[in-house]
Amino acid sequence: MVFVAGSIFVVLTVTALLHIAWAFGVAWPAKDEQALVSATLGVEGASRMPSRGLMLVVAGGMIVAAIIALWGARIVSLPLPSWICTTGLATLTVIFLLRGIVTYLPVPMPVAQPFYRLNQIYYSPLILAIGVGYLALLITCL
Repeated sequence: MVFVAGSIFVVLTVTALLHIAWAFGVAWPAKDEQALVSATLGVEGASRMPSRGLMLVVAGGMIVAAIIALWGARIVSLPLPSWICTTGLATLTVIFLLRGIVTYLPVPMPVAQPFYRLNQIYYSPLILAIGVGYLALLITCL
């Protein structure tokens, strides 16, 4: 489980750092903000990234989720009741699996290109893998 938790930690931490960079105006890996919006938001008509505050909240949530993965594998120890770890793992399992699965449901969703293609090829498979990782951590904690 150390490999699973470590992998989740690295992916979510790097993604959180990317969100922090975006919050402060970095457009990478896109050439400009509009290209970044098109590749990451999937919202028709959006022309700007979300507010700095919202981006930082998302990044913070990812960092907390990354730490919970380490806690679930007993790589780190937190001075909290174990039920919080179990509940966190269960919640993250549901969130990541649902987010990953919804992409492949035959429900019409208004999403902008190129987000739609990137989501099907890269984002959702990675999110599903993270969800399966959280499920494995949850099972070992029960």
